[in-house]
Amino acid sequence: MSWLFPNIHTLKEPLSDRLANKAQAPYFRDALSVRTEKTMLTPSQLQHSIFVYMPAWVTVLMRIRNKIVKLFGFTVGADNLRPTRDELNIGDKAGFLTITEKYEDEIISYSEDRHMSFYLSVLKQSDRVIISSLVNQKTFIGRLYVNSILPFHYIIARTVINNAMKDNRI
Repeated sequence: MSWLFPNIHTLKEPLSDRLANKAQAPYFRDALSVRTEKTMLTPSQLQHSIFVYMPAWVTVLMRIRNKIVKLFGFTVGADNLRPTRDELNIGDKAGFLTITEKYEDEIISYSEDRHMSFYLSVLKQSDRVIISSLVNQKTFIGRLYVNSILPFHYIIARTVINNAMKDNRI
């Protein structure tokens, strides 16, 4: 499906971001790299520019997902918890995630429930942005969940990043 998203490059597990040392088996890891025209944006502003604008169909899918997974003990966030500013600080909420680490070149967000812990990294390297996720799966249900949503994750992550590029937000 790379023909759908030719400007988004899938990377092997990145070792240069700060998520590498947070992985605990079993885990899922992926990373996508894109070129940014807006090199003056901070990692926080890049994260905001990419993820605060969700297509309506993604919002609908997330509402359905939240209703289903809540039955299995997953933590679900508010549907429209949008940050009020684009420069986030440690402790701020960004959707269902909380900002836990912030550096000049990277911002890391985190969420956890009894089945898994989820990390998102937005790493800025010159004119490239690397968006990386890590999911430590704590339980069998966590593993089952991650494996069942991978096709959706693949399409949604690339669509959201592609839209940010197309709309000239990054």
